[in-house]
Amino acid sequence: MAKVYIDLGHGGRDPGAVGKHSKESENVLKVGLELAKLLRSSGHSVKLSRTTDVYLTLTQRTNDANAWGADIFVSLHNNAASSASATGFETFIYNGSVSSNTPKLQNAIHDAIISEIGVRDRGKKRANFAVVRQSRMPAVLIEYAFITNINDEEILMNEVNKLARITAKGINDYFGINGSSAKVSSTPPKNTSKSKANSKSKTSKVPKANLKVDGKWGKSTTRALQRALGTPVDGIISRQYNNATTRSLYGNTVSYGSGGSMVIRALQRKVGAKADGYLGPETARRLQRYLGTPVDGVISRPSSLMVRELQRRLNNGSF
Repeated sequence: MAKVYIDLGHGGRDPGAVGKHSKESENVLKVGLELAKLLRSSGHSVKLSRTTDVYLTLTQRTNDANAWGADIFVSLHNNAASSASATGFETFIYNGSVSSNTPKLQNAIHDAIISEIGVRDRGKKRANFAVVRQSRMPAVLIEYAFITNINDEEILMNEVNKLARITAKGINDYFGINGSSAKVSSTPPKNTSKSKANSKSKTSKVPKANLKVDGKWGKSTTRALQRALGTPVDGIISRQYNNATTRSLYGNTVSYGSGGSMVIRALQRKVGAKADGYLGPETARRLQRYLGTPVDGVISRPSSLMVRELQRRLNNGSF
């Protein structure tokens, strides 16, 4: 059975961010208590950093999780900004060295939450936050929405059960289980994405490709990517309709068309970029972070490291 440590941000003399009608420490406590019930019903062993409105230092939280031997660490928070128009959901992992399971945990939780929460996707991010840095196990920090935004605050206050449910789903996806009554192992699946397509649940696996790992993003790589993401397969990286044109980009033959691309939108959703269907520098940066290659925002160049790693993952069905 997996040992899941749920950290409820702030508490006691530290209320966290404050909205018009609620406090961060109170909102995440409500979600965390409900989340613990759901995870226990799935067979997990759960420990909460707090169950009441008390103050704990960041080190106390991570020391507790480390001493307990948690398999994962999940910290719940509400975001805030000086502008009342700021909105959206985002997750964070440590911006230093992490295990390969850490981004997998982030992907599973982020993808499950953003699919239902109903706010803007601000992306999968990295930062030097103490709780994700000091935790010895895969750790992710969740910023559900902005307590300083009137619409976001409504979600934080009034959709507690939903927030708990979709967070539990993401954790269960990471461990490769479906449903509220499944029993799980404390060992997460190895070398798999935690999306529905790659989990150990009874879903279809991503098809393995047979690409030449040459760093050139051409039609064969595009077709393999389309199969992995479940979009129409036509080998065209941009708009998958008519009027496609082909040009060479640093040794890569890439087909483009007019308008946003379905496969790029699917790719952007997977890596946490703005899903506008256009393959630009920001999407490239997100993809590079996702793949663990150097981040420079360059889409392609001769023998691209980013494309090589993408091709390797497509070949072994782990993208």
